[in-house]
Amino acid sequence: MHLLDDGFTPPEACVQWSRARAYPLHVLDDSAHVDLDWWNHQLREHKHEIVLRGRDLDGHVVDRGIAVVQRNDLQIGSELIESDHDALGLLFLCAAWRSAHRSRRATRRLPDVFNPFAEQDPLAKIKNVLNRCAKDKRIPEPSGDAWSGWPDMPGVGVSLMTLFMWAVGVRRDGVRAQLIDQHGVSTLIHEGWLEEPSVSGFTLRRYDRYLQLLSAWAMQVGTDPELIEMWLVQRWNARVQEARSGARAEPTLF
Repeated sequence: MHLLDDGFTPPEACVQWSRARAYPLHVLDDSAHVDLDWWNHQLREHKHEIVLRGRDLDGHVVDRGIAVVQRNDLQIGSELIESDHDALGLLFLCAAWRSAHRSRRATRRLPDVFNPFAEQDPLAKIKNVLNRCAKDKRIPEPSGDAWSGWPDMPGVGVSLMTLFMWAVGVRRDGVRAQLIDQHGVSTLIHEGWLEEPSVSGFTLRRYDRYLQLLSAWAMQVGTDPELIEMWLVQRWNARVQEARSGARAEPTLF
């Protein structure tokens, strides 16, 4: 754990909530209802050779309508992706899942990953970053004097990038990359974490501190970092419900 976080322990509500959940059921099966018509129309309009799919209520794979995408579907080679570039297809599936998730803060938009300054392939820069993450399980070094530490990722914000990193198993100092959501960071700040409150302003160094905190809390609780992150997001939603109803609400299942 980062020295600045020494003594910052998980709240009792986080301990109880996380211990009552199981990784396969509550993390891997965590689902979102994705509007495939919207996403595939946008992909066609932007000249991407990518088709996203999901599952209907019977579990059959479909490529139209509102369909279920589970977190476990977010992986290279997923049957829910038809693409000429596996990693780029996965990035868009991650964006679709995240923007459709009822508990997370995200806007439904197609990431503009084209590099307008490219002389040849306008997707070469983002493909290179995604390929390195998927194959090497690490983030490539940034080019030039990038102050943030993140590689140049046209049209891809921190939250989406961390979801992709989790999906392909990127590790930072031996710790698996985890999702970072504005709702979750807001909960950490509310609980007393002293860091940058805006996810969009997170440098890679701040993100590493966040990963260390999730990992340390998971070890203390005896659970997985994914469940700690989920509790943070759900606690924010519960606080919103409290504010609206005037009564204390507990985080519910995703």
